[in-house]
Amino acid sequence: MEFSPADKAKVVQLYDMDDTLTRKPEGFDNSGLTKDQFFDAARDFPADEAVADLARLLHSKGDAIAIATARPAERLEETIDWLRKNSIPFDDVMLSNGSEASGVTKQEMIQAMQDKYRMVGTLFDDSQFNIEGANLQGVDAVHLLKNEDYWAQHPENVWRHIR
Repeated sequence: MEFSPADKAKVVQLYDMDDTLTRKPEGFDNSGLTKDQFFDAARDFPADEAVADLARLLHSKGDAIAIATARPAERLEETIDWLRKNSIPFDDVMLSNGSEASGVTKQEMIQAMQDKYRMVGTLFDDSQFNIEGANLQGVDAVHLLKNEDYWAQHPENVWRHIR
C-alpha cells in the first residue's frame, strides 16, 4: 500500500465510506444489521458517483483526500481495495478502534488531520452525529441524507472531544 505523505501546505477533505462514498442497492435495508454484517455487504456496493466525482474533482484541484470511516482496522485492506476498484483518490485512510462513539472518533480523526495538513476543509458524512462532532471541532460538514433510518435507531451522544 502506498499513501501520499501529508503536506502542511494542503487542505484535506474528509470522506466517510459507507452511505457516503458507497451507495446501497435499491431496497437494501441495513437498519436491522450489525455493523459487521453491513460492512460485509458493503464490499459489493457501488460508488455514489456524485460524491466520488466531487472527491476526484477536489483531488485534481490539489486537495488531499482522507477517508474517515467507522470501519474497524481489520477492514483496512478491503477498504483500500474498494477505493481503488472505484477509482477514488485517497491520501490517508483512518479506521475506527471501536472504543468510542463515531461522533467522537471522527473528532479524533479531524484533529489528526488538522495536525498533518494546513486545514481540514469539509467532512462529508451520512451521520448527523459525525456532522455535529465536526462542527464542535470548527470544521464545515456536509450531511448526506442517505441512512436516516439506521441513525434514528442508533442514536449517539456527542460531546466535544478535547485532547
